[in-house]
Amino acid sequence: MESSRNDVGPALECSRRGFVRRVSLASVAWAGLAPVGGAVDSVRRVRFGLIADIHPDVLPDGLERVQAFVSAMTEARVDFVIQLGDFVWPKPSNQKFLDAWNRFPGPRFHVLGNHDMDDGYTSDQTVAFVGMPARYYTFPAGPALGIVLDGNEPGGTRTGYRRFLGQTQLKWLEQELARATRPCLLFIHQPFDVEHDDALENAGEVRAVVEQAERSRPGTVLAVFSGHFHLDYARVVRGIRYFEINSAAYWWLANKEARREVYPPKVHERFQWASAVAPYRDPLWAVVTVDLDRGELLIEGKRSDWLGPDPWARGEITDRPRESLHPWISDQRVTVKG
Repeated sequence: MESSRNDVGPALECSRRGFVRRVSLASVAWAGLAPVGGAVDSVRRVRFGLIADIHPDVLPDGLERVQAFVSAMTEARVDFVIQLGDFVWPKPSNQKFLDAWNRFPGPRFHVLGNHDMDDGYTSDQTVAFVGMPARYYTFPAGPALGIVLDGNEPGGTRTGYRRFLGQTQLKWLEQELARATRPCLLFIHQPFDVEHDDALENAGEVRAVVEQAERSRPGTVLAVFSGHFHLDYARVVRGIRYFEINSAAYWWLANKEARREVYPPKVHERFQWASAVAPYRDPLWAVVTVDLDRGELLIEGKRSDWLGPDPWARGEITDRPRESLHPWISDQRVTVKG
């Protein structure tokens, strides 16, 4: 499926007219010009809800986790919500999760995760099911430009799930960053800030594109948000800020000996993978605020605890750092240009 530069699909256009208008003014403000018809401080701030790796059909309370996020974001009156992948397979029984997500009254955006094409489904089927404009696309994000990437393309040499950004998409990303009239927020499922078997296989190549854009015009890239690892961390690589957003639901237990039942037996009969995870008692998410007048990016993360023993009490064996493997999303406050 071809990528699209359209901000949103026509079905959401009416609900976003005011939002798009604010974005139009923001692009002028970022260029150093005074916006017409409004103060700068009214258009240089955006607040959005961010959630990753919900995997709602793995746990018995998957639907409740989606509903809790949407309810909290509606009450918080965020400007938009976005999920970072591993949301649903495009099958009829998952319509209830999508319906719950779509109850958020503002703009809603999706990123493709590797598990969104499980059970033989294609990326095009998932794109159509959730209503994405394309596998990778841009959208208005207040004073910023949102850029959604698809890390599930063919390429590379590793076995298992695809974790690659092809040359066509890389060129598209380079062009979007070069012609952006607002600072950019990047969203992707698979991280590319590190070299790891589960990260993008051509992570260095993607970083090079992003770093070049930032060198050419400082302030072009505000931040990169990813999921996939089910970890919680923030780091800076060659001037680019990366935020790994923890799963909304659980840690997948790599050591099969650490797996056990923490729900009633009937639950495990219905949910075959529930014993393979260490669940978070409550769903995790974050609210992100970008304020260009203050020059800051703020992440307000949600905290929970483990349902049942923690992974180490179970005997988990993993190469992931323990300081990043916990049932919460850390608060962050960083300085940004814009």
